[in-house]
Amino acid sequence: MRTQYVLPKISWLAQFCALVLAAVPTEAANSSIITFQEGNATSSQNSNALIGHWRKTTISYTGPIDEHLVLHVDGTVENWTATAYERRESVEGHWNVEGKTLTLSFGGNDRSNPFTFYQGQLVFPNIPNHRGFWEKIE
Repeated sequence: MRTQYVLPKISWLAQFCALVLAAVPTEAANSSIITFQEGNATSSQNSNALIGHWRKTTISYTGPIDEHLVLHVDGTVENWTATAYERRESVEGHWNVEGKTLTLSFGGNDRSNPFTFYQGQLVFPNIPNHRGFWEKIE
């Protein structure tokens, strides 16, 4: 007997939700979406823009973790992490760029991912749901 009362309530709720979603203007819904412009820069232009000291901060259950990435002009790279309690030893390797793909090589371990720039930040990797936002440290 209870199901005869539940189904009309579910139907009413579904109709209400559909009405509310239809009433939301698409401009308001799209205003929170961030699109990443790929641009047509050459590999050498991308390389020049990447050179420098970059930092990405993530929050873990133990607190903030800063990851540092220093891309040198000569193609070498340094990478380390730091927390409020410790600074891990720096790992050195090499980096290169092909188009919009950044490859980091540490001891034969290569990591190639797409990248881009957004509002002065390096977005690496530039993969939906896995993006890392790095700020340049002057």
